[in-house]
Amino acid sequence: MKMSKLILSLSLIVSLALNVYLIKNQMTSNNKQQKIDLDFKASIGRISGSLDSVGDGNYTGYLTAIEHASKANALSKYSSYNHETGNITGTTSELINQFRNLYANQKNLADKERLMQGFLQLSAEPNNRETMDNILVLLNKH
Repeated sequence: MKMSKLILSLSLIVSLALNVYLIKNQMTSNNKQQKIDLDFKASIGRISGSLDSVGDGNYTGYLTAIEHASKANALSKYSSYNHETGNITGTTSELINQFRNLYANQKNLADKERLMQGFLQLSAEPNNRETMDNILVLLNKH
């Protein structure tokens, strides 16, 4: 009888220790995922600020936009938004190409204010496909 109590007690202690370890591991994983998602959203939002300086013959804002779009692209496959929407990596790489073309051709933006607002909306809600499609349309208008 004493032996079965000892085995039961040891089993409970091991089970409790394993549960504590798994909960701690899950919390660490969730924190990493949240950090990736926050960095992704911040990179998308920073594109808006980059575009503010584009105009009047100054196209260097496109280089900064490429930088932020590249960071968003690198983070996209690890973000939770990629799992929700799918192909967010392809869309962020399209942004890089659009900004590269705008810079190379030294084109102004057709509707800079709406585009900047679109990036702010997208940073708040990265899985909104309609907002992303509107951004791509606006980038193609130049």
